[in-house]
Amino acid sequence: MKRNIDLDGATNFRDLGGYEASNGSKIKKGLVFRSDHLSNLTTEDINVLKELGIKTICDFRSDVELIENPSLFNQNSSPKLLHIPIKTLGTQDLQELSSRENVTSEELANALQDHYVLYVNQHKEKYSQFLKNVAFGDIPIVFHCFAGKDRTGYASLLLLGLMGVKKDIIIEDYLLTNKYYKGPTSGSNWNDIVSDKIKPLFEARTDYINAAFNEIESSYEKIEDFVVKELNIDLEVIDIIKNKILE
Repeated sequence: MKRNIDLDGATNFRDLGGYEASNGSKIKKGLVFRSDHLSNLTTEDINVLKELGIKTICDFRSDVELIENPSLFNQNSSPKLLHIPIKTLGTQDLQELSSRENVTSEELANALQDHYVLYVNQHKEKYSQFLKNVAFGDIPIVFHCFAGKDRTGYASLLLLGLMGVKKDIIIEDYLLTNKYYKGPTSGSNWNDIVSDKIKPLFEARTDYINAAFNEIESSYEKIEDFVVKELNIDLEVIDIIKNKILE
């Protein structure tokens, strides 16, 4: 199936529907989307979102990132904004890190990989809020950060893992960013404009997503156990999500 939604102002906007979940069920199409940031959407793009019936925009970018690239949505708009700021390597930090004279490609890759461990350990409340919003908030929902890769990739890991989507499929979906994300400058592919040294910042790599998986799996057999114990989401809430987004 075609996952990517063609927009002029965003390049990594895609449907998580159709993936096989637990007990032969599937994620319903047209209910849960992931994307890179939506600050550059055109009027036509916003109409596409309305046609898709999007009711909630969940934005994981930090307050600083929102100042740099303001959201086009707010709590009173339609669709409405749900801001769950996750402060990690934002655009500013990445620029500073990548412009350090002696920084190596490997150091940048390691810095990013470390962040996936931080998502697991330091942002439990934020990701709990995200999952509860899928359960109790209005859907269809699109969740995004800056590139729709790291913070968004981990949110997707949790949601898909919770629904019983297999690990290799979650990784496969994560890596689709490399196919669709065109980078921070609209109109040209990041691959053509960034140096090899800073490519680790823009690529989705199996090592990154596996860092999060390994951190969870070091203590828990299943994503569900991690979500129940560490994110304080009980089984009833998980069932609400399943009833809402599975078919």
